[in-house]
Amino acid sequence: MPIAEQIKQKLLHLEQTVEEEKLFLVGYLIPMVDLIPVDDLTDEQWFAEFALFVEDAVESDGLSDRDIELLSELIEELQP
Repeated sequence: MPIAEQIKQKLLHLEQTVEEEKLFLVGYLIPMVDLIPVDDLTDEQWFAEFALFVEDAVESDGLSDRDIELLSELIEELQP
């Protein structure tokens, strides 16, 4: 299973089980997974691209410091 699919499945599972404080952020990440092409990237390269994409999105979306902290925890949990 490609890394993108693995991450998406983890997020969909988290969406059902995560504490309410992180629920918005899990929903925030799910559509981003499909925006990063897998192509010829290794799992680590894909995840690095995904993390950079999320970081850029956070800056432009103006999330709160607390949301950024929680998002960082989620990214850490998802890392392969």
